[in-house]
Order: sequence, then C-alpha cells, then structure tokens
Amino acid sequence: MPPQKPIERAKANFNQGNELKEQGMVAESIESYQKAIQIKPDYIQPLLKLAAIYEEQENWAEAAKCYQRMIGLKPENPNGYLNLARVLRKQNNIYGALSAYKQALEIKPDLPARIYKQYGDLLLKKQDSITLAVAAYKKVIEAEESKPEKSAGVYIKLADTLVKQKNFEEAIYYYQQALALNPENERLYLALGNNYAQQEKFKEAIGNYQKAIELKADYDNAYKSLGNVLRQQGQFDDAIKCYQKALEIKPDAKGIYRLIGDILLTQGKEAEALQCYRKALEN
Repeated sequence: MPPQKPIERAKANFNQGNELKEQGMVAESIESYQKAIQIKPDYIQPLLKLAAIYEEQENWAEAAKCYQRMIGLKPENPNGYLNLARVLRKQNNIYGALSAYKQALEIKPDLPARIYKQYGDLLLKKQDSITLAVAAYKKVIEAEESKPEKSAGVYIKLADTLVKQKNFEEAIYYYQQALALNPENERLYLALGNNYAQQEKFKEAIGNYQKAIELKADYDNAYKSLGNVLRQQGQFDDAIKCYQKALEIKPDAKGIYRLIGDILLTQGKEAEALQCYRKALEN
C-alpha cells in the first residue's frame, strides 16, 4: 500500500479532531488539529476549528493567532479580519481591532451595516476618531435606508456623536429622524431640548423639555434642563420651581441647590442663598 500523501494525512488528523471534539475530548482534538496544520500549513479548516475552540475557552490570544495565520493565507478575505477584530476587542486591544475592521472594510466596502456599527462603536472609544465614527454611522443609515423597518438606535448614536463634535444643528436633524421612528422616547426630547439650548433657540428648547416631562412626569433631568433655560431667560421664579421639582424627584442631586442659590443671590436674597449653598455641601 503506497504511503499517504500529506493532504490525506492532514485530512485524517482533521477528521479525527472533529470526532474527538464531538466526544468532548477537547484537548485531544486540539492536538489533532495542530498535527493537521503541521502536515499542511495552508490548511484553513483546522485553523478555523482551533480558533472556535479557543474562543469557547476565552483564550483570546490563541484565537487571535489562528485568525492572523488565516489572514496570512488569505489576505483578501475580509472574514479573517472581522474574526480577528472580534477577538482583539475581547482583549481590549482597541487599536488592533480598529485596524482589522479597517482592512476588512477596505477589501469589501459593502459589508453589512452591523459591521459599520461595530466599527463606529469602537471608534468612539478613541477621542481622536469621532469624525470616523460619524462616517461609519452614516454608512449604517445609508445601508438600512431601504429597509421597511428601521431602528432608531443608530440615529441616536449618530446624533450623540455629532453632539461630541459640537455639531448641534446636524445632531438635531438625526434626533428628529429617531423621533419619527420612536415618538414616545422622552430621552430624545431632552436631547433635542439640550441641542436647541446650545444654539440659544430657547423657545424650541422649552417645548421639547415640556414634551419630555409630558411623557415622563418624574423626569428630573428634564426639569433641571428646563430650569437652566428659564434661568438664562431671566425667568428666575419659574426656574426655581423647576429645580425644586427636580430635587423632589431626586433629593440627592445636591448640585441643584447651588443653582437655586445662584438665582437667590442674583435676587438679593443672600440668607436664603447661603442656606442653599450649605445644603449643596451636605453629605
């Protein structure tokens, strides 16, 4: 009987590894997959199996090595980079994961929207990559535009990211898009109010804060934000009422006493202001 060819021996070890894995003999299956790779170094299937086992074991470093080796064998396959990005994220290797995502997207720009979202979410972890995150989220929206059912989540992510850039006007547009999909979300009205306030469009800000409070009567942040805008407009008594309501809802928000104290001081009520400042400092 002629000796087996390398590919046949490699396949035999690969098949043995599969059988051992099914029997729960994980350590032995790893040995069989490794033997298959030693015999045929460009054998992708046992590398995939090994990577899956290492991921199950949360052995991210070894899983990453498998995916890096696969990338070396098939550098034009975006899946290798995406798999590598996933395990590098598990290691909190943000820069490495971002590089892997970038490679995958350069190879195949029409990857699913969820990949662009994952990329955008990771970019937000780097303060100097906010512009790239905005572009990634816009790509998600573009990809999902034709879908009959769209999620408000990515619009909110994009708007929140635009706020970090202080691009309040464009953020308002995307919050409004999110509201069209989720009109009962009080948090969106609060965000809209905050963005209008940044642009000193106080009438619009007040309207959105009031809508947020209509949807959630105990929304302390909306009362506080409404109080801030009313104070800016010189409506001090109404502002104090809003601050007091926020404190009623959240008594441990001691910083609000300082805001009330500032108004009282402006009104010449020094003794009352001092009491508020003391309450702000209480433990």
